[in-house]
Amino acid sequence: MKITIADIAEKAGVSKATVSRVLDNRPEGVGAETRLRIQKILCETGFQPSGLARGLATGKSRTVGLIIPNITNPYFPMLVRGVEDALNQSGYSLLLCNSNGDIVKEKNYVRVLMEKGVDGVVLDSAEPDCDCQVELLEQKGIPFVLLDRLVEGSVKRFGVVVDNRQGARLAAEHLSSREACSLFFLNGPAELSQSMLRRAGVEDVWREKALPADSLRVRSGDYSVESGYRLTREILDQAVSGCLPFNALFACNDLMAVGAMRALKEKGISIPAQVEVIGFDDIELAHLVEPPLSTVSQPALDMGARSAELLLKLISGKMPRPKTLVMMPTLVLRGTTRAPRELKP
Repeated sequence: MKITIADIAEKAGVSKATVSRVLDNRPEGVGAETRLRIQKILCETGFQPSGLARGLATGKSRTVGLIIPNITNPYFPMLVRGVEDALNQSGYSLLLCNSNGDIVKEKNYVRVLMEKGVDGVVLDSAEPDCDCQVELLEQKGIPFVLLDRLVEGSVKRFGVVVDNRQGARLAAEHLSSREACSLFFLNGPAELSQSMLRRAGVEDVWREKALPADSLRVRSGDYSVESGYRLTREILDQAVSGCLPFNALFACNDLMAVGAMRALKEKGISIPAQVEVIGFDDIELAHLVEPPLSTVSQPALDMGARSAELLLKLISGKMPRPKTLVMMPTLVLRGTTRAPRELKP
């Protein structure tokens, strides 16, 4: 015979609502001794609650959808883990969708998640200038939080982002302290908000230091190792023999920085003696390349967790302020940049 919540409540001598609070890992309304007694009975009986039945009873599925643009990029799994850890602590499950940078696929996933009856959605959008997918969620009254990149539009939505402009400033300020710095900036896709803000941060430093305009070269890649390699190789191949076209390189993510390092090594260029390199993200690979990659570190785990916490507040009917949580990056210096004393003339 199938065991029900009513059976557990009878064995424990409590109400069904109290058992539900324990199942949902809610702290309010249940004493420590009662909670332990219920948990022991749950364990002894092997009780497995029916998600469908609980959803029908409460009007909540206790599931959340997360859409990301590229599961193969090591940065995004860190966001996913942050979201999942925070949801699990509140008794929620995660449905993960990978749009592969395809806005049509992203919109389809929004529809699928709505059909699945999720309580809310965390969206790391593939594009900044198409808000059709968030309008679908708004029309259905489904809470959502934008993560990592904001969708442009007339309405300000709830979101969690890193201060991309400040992160780029940190890298540019460090590299520009090198004597007669000539910087090759490997940006991401030009249309993305992150890319625009990171370029703005670099240009802020060049303008404030009154550095020569021709000492800054900018190319746009697609966040892949291959694009970092290809764009760096192109500019090196075009250089006059024996003349380095730049002595510093800042890539808009770590994967492009790794590709750029490969191109530099193939040309016999020493890192960091001849060219210093800084990436952006601080993925695990940054520690493993040789020399270890200096980078602008994003608090990806915390960003994911904070987006989930924000979404759970919205699901519960709260309206948190401010709408956008901006988190601060830090500059992590490793082997691809020279020590400060080595920068002195």
